[in-house]
Amino acid sequence: MADTVYDVTTWAGATVSPYVDIGAVINQIIADIKSKQTTQTTRPGAVIYIPPGHYDLLTRVVIDVSFLQIKGAGHGFLSEAIRDESQTGSWVETLPGASHIRVRNNDGHNEAFLVSRTGAPATVGRLNSIVFQDFCLDGVNAGKPYLPGNGKTGISFQSDNDAVRIEGMGFVYLAHALIIKGADAPNITNNFIAECGSSIELTGASQVAKITNNFLISAWAGYSIFAENAEGLQISGNTILWACNITLSSGNRASITSNKLLSNFPSQIALLNNSSENLISANHFRRVHGDGTSTRFDDKFGMVHIAGSKNTVTGNQFSFDVPSQNITPAGQDPTIVLVKSGDNNYLASNHITSNVAAKVVLDASTTATRVLHSATTAQLDALTTNHFMVATPS
Repeated sequence: MADTVYDVTTWAGATVSPYVDIGAVINQIIADIKSKQTTQTTRPGAVIYIPPGHYDLLTRVVIDVSFLQIKGAGHGFLSEAIRDESQTGSWVETLPGASHIRVRNNDGHNEAFLVSRTGAPATVGRLNSIVFQDFCLDGVNAGKPYLPGNGKTGISFQSDNDAVRIEGMGFVYLAHALIIKGADAPNITNNFIAECGSSIELTGASQVAKITNNFLISAWAGYSIFAENAEGLQISGNTILWACNITLSSGNRASITSNKLLSNFPSQIALLNNSSENLISANHFRRVHGDGTSTRFDDKFGMVHIAGSKNTVTGNQFSFDVPSQNITPAGQDPTIVLVKSGDNNYLASNHITSNVAAKVVLDASTTATRVLHSATTAQLDALTTNHFMVATPS
């Protein structure tokens, strides 16, 4: 086997079995890579392969080299919430499969993988082209349904990074599945992230990130997708179910397009803190009543909430189907789109269906909002005269 390709189950340098502590083995492999790749022109990185199997991770992996690929043989996802709420005596399997890592840190850390490199100048800390692909990170929860607050994180990038890729991964029963700080052109695609507190978080700032073609299910305690200070974010082709919440804070020029969003909680997309020039288009929004209660927002917050300027909401399908007795605040009409603040926001050719009276709301501070074929006269609640409307024929 080449010096740049490692199999965690056969590498002779390991001092512990990967089934006992795969974290320790991967750290030892990274140390071996660093011992052999010592100059600026001899650092091609390496591939670490995880064959199918059940592995425990007791020691956090710290990645401080670029061009490292950690690959398994499939995301192996299995719904642990369904398992833990079912009689499983007749089930064929009760654990996630393929390359399955149980996050059981006993080293005082909460992360399975920490991507971080320190040094000065700042560019020393920038890590490039790191890939996580085709394995499952399982937060485990002592045989009980996941409760927000187990504190475990799957992958956390805490150094600035460029061109990282998270693809084909499975995440389950983690407080935070994936955190990427300081991301430049990350590609997060074809992952299955479910039954976690938060799914994908882009912190600090990011530019031209792609979040595409993922299943993001039941982000019970946080966000399906959260991004702060993001420039040019692309969110498309995702299926986002239950407690669905995409939140941008001070995010500009994002495209949120062609996603399927189904939620039992209010607020499916929120543009906050003067997020501007974003496009929300060709998405299917469906709001239903289901298990759990949102403690963050009520139905006046809006399925789409806008606090910013020059945003476009066009060509979306909004389907609201919640029994009137389950709407909060009680006795109020739910809000489909709330333009909370900002200038020159544009709503056009959106289709609203609802089992109750529902509103598009323009708050008093908003200016120059245009609402074209996106609400009937009865559905528009404008608390300002500084707007333009062409009503949907009723």
